[in-house]
Amino acid sequence: MPDLNNPALDEFIYLDSQRVRSLAAQFDLPAPNSTAVSAIDRTASEILFQKLAPLLLTRATVKPTDASFDFATWRPATSPDGHLLRAPGAIRPMDFTWPSDALAGLPAVLRRMSKLEMEALKNSDEGRRMSKSQLQARQTENQVAIGKVEEFKSDELGEVVRKLYPDVVRLKLRPSPDHPAAVLVGSAHSAWFYDSPAALSQKYGIEIDAGWTVLGQVNNPNLSASPQPLPVGNKMEDAFEQIALLMNGAFRLANAPAFPAISLTPIAIYRNLR
Repeated sequence: MPDLNNPALDEFIYLDSQRVRSLAAQFDLPAPNSTAVSAIDRTASEILFQKLAPLLLTRATVKPTDASFDFATWRPATSPDGHLLRAPGAIRPMDFTWPSDALAGLPAVLRRMSKLEMEALKNSDEGRRMSKSQLQARQTENQVAIGKVEEFKSDELGEVVRKLYPDVVRLKLRPSPDHPAAVLVGSAHSAWFYDSPAALSQKYGIEIDAGWTVLGQVNNPNLSASPQPLPVGNKMEDAFEQIALLMNGAFRLANAPAFPAISLTPIAIYRNLR
């Protein structure tokens, strides 16, 4: 019987309500009332997850990747595709669109800061002791630095990032500080985060080591051989298929982790407060 005077409290920073509802339905747990997925009440989804998690964690296939885990067995074969995995540890949510957008505005910020710096320098004792050529040299140094930032072509970089990671936050989890190569890598939909990645970064920094646990599903499909074209005789369709296969290879090269990193689809990121 739950202790009503000292209830267990869970705090979430990420909860995939759709996957929670799907798993809960298979345990005959009633889902929260909703007319649309986007209107699901987060509180109701949290309550549903609190009922679901103990049922999931009793299953032998749900692997706890914590201090009790033998990292000598960290191999793709021991993490079958589709299996659920629960892992505490340091997490790193990376929203690549945020720094790329920030980078696009960086040259203008640097130019303004350079102007303010030069005005302050000219009015300071140090500036009054400097010759015009020395002041000009300082200003030239600033302009060269700004020019190097502009060479990154941040607008083009931001466009590429937005296409590769649309509405996606890349999540990296290191279950054990003693085994830094053992990393879980996932793509988390930005809509299921409670705070924006920028807000999380302001709270915790780029890496969060605050007792959070990730419950997710292993992505380890059989990709021993590259997919080959399956021609149907329609030249246009067969040509598009070849283009799609080439693009798939490029996207996997850009996004898919390679062992010892293991791919994971996050379902929940939470911690117990008691």
